Amino acid sequence: MGLNESRITGLAVCLMAVLLLPLHGEAAGETSVRSPADTESACAGGFRGLQPAPKALQQVLEAHGRWLEDVQDQKGKRANLCGANLKGARLREANLDRADLSGGDLRGADLQEANLSEADLYGANLQKANLSGADLTDADLRKANLTKANLQEATLAEAALFGATLARANLRGAYMEGIHFYGADLQEADLREASLGDAHFYAANLRKANLTGAEMIDADLRKARLDNANLSKANLKGAVLTGANLEGANLQEADLFTAVLRDTILVKATLQGAILSEADLSFANLREATLQGAGMTGVNLEGAALGKANLRGARLGMAILFRADLRGADLREATLPKAVLAGAQLGAADLRGAVLEEAYLAHADLEGANLAHADLEGANLVNAILRGANLQHADLRHANLQEVDLTGASLDASMLEGADLTKALGLTQAQLNRATVGEDTKLPDGLERPKPQPM
Repeated sequence: MGLNESRITGLAVCLMAVLLLPLHGEAAGETSVRSPADTESACAGGFRGLQPAPKALQQVLEAHGRWLEDVQDQKGKRANLCGANLKGARLREANLDRADLSGGDLRGADLQEANLSEADLYGANLQKANLSGADLTDADLRKANLTKANLQEATLAEAALFGATLARANLRGAYMEGIHFYGADLQEADLREASLGDAHFYAANLRKANLTGAEMIDADLRKARLDNANLSKANLKGAVLTGANLEGANLQEADLFTAVLRDTILVKATLQGAILSEADLSFANLREATLQGAGMTGVNLEGAALGKANLRGARLGMAILFRADLRGADLREATLPKAVLAGAQLGAADLRGAVLEEAYLAHADLEGANLAHADLEGANLVNAILRGANLQHADLRHANLQEVDLTGASLDASMLEGADLTKALGLTQAQLNRATVGEDTKLPDGLERPKPQPM
């Protein structure tokens, strides 16, 4: 015999409400179907508000063991310790599978290696309790207080912790696949190397939490608070972080392949060496973020804010940066072949040595940008603004520069063979004379092809 019918129904309603939330929903909805007052009124345990004597507690555990072995055993009875005072109780390795401990006071209790699978711990107080190695599979821990609790290497697969408090809890190495942390408080919690695949963190508070090396494949972190959290080397493949706050977070060498970070706040976040290939970062705020050496092939950064971001050496082949704000960004030695930068703002950006072969930069604003030694071969710069830009030694062979604004741009030793400068604005003969112009270079009316310099 499992949980009673009313509890099963309550959990089913709760889980269905969560599962039916839209992927980009604005609110998590109601995730709790029972209030602490309901729990208190429903508690029919004989120890409500009382501290069981050691002998009485032992009898409860023995009867519970019989019930687990055979529900027909006349001496067996499911443990009902709801509302009981079990502060500091020694329950190490106790078998409390499916026991009712809702609303109980378990502060400082020793529950190491205990079996609490499917146990009812709704609203229980487990502050500083020792649950290391405990089995809490499918346990109901909604609204429970686990502040500073030790859950190291515990098993909490599919457990429900809606609205639970786990501030500064130790969850290092815990197995929590499919766990439900909707609206939970995990501030400064230790989640290093935890297994959190397909975990649900909608609107959870993970501020300053340590998630170093955590496995979080396909995790739901929508609208979660992760500011200043440590996610270095975390596996977040396919995770959904839409609308999450990751300001100042450490994501160094994190794997975010195909992750969804639309509208995510990543201001001053560290993503050095991170994998962001094919991730969706559209309209994300990455101002002053560090993305040095990040792998970003095929990333979607449409409309993203990347002002003053460090993208030095980043790999952005075929990336979508349509109308992205990259003003003042450091893109030295970055590779952006075939990237889409139409309408992007790159004013005063540092693109020295950047690779932009066949990149689409139509209508992009590159005023004052430094493109010295940049590779722009075959790039489309139609109607782009290059006023005051540094194009010294830049490779612009076969680039489309129709109607580009080159007022005051430096073209010293830039390669323009095969380039189309038809109707270019602000281009002077003096500028052309300093560039390398081929017979196949298309020039605007009124300008002459420079004569070859004598050897």
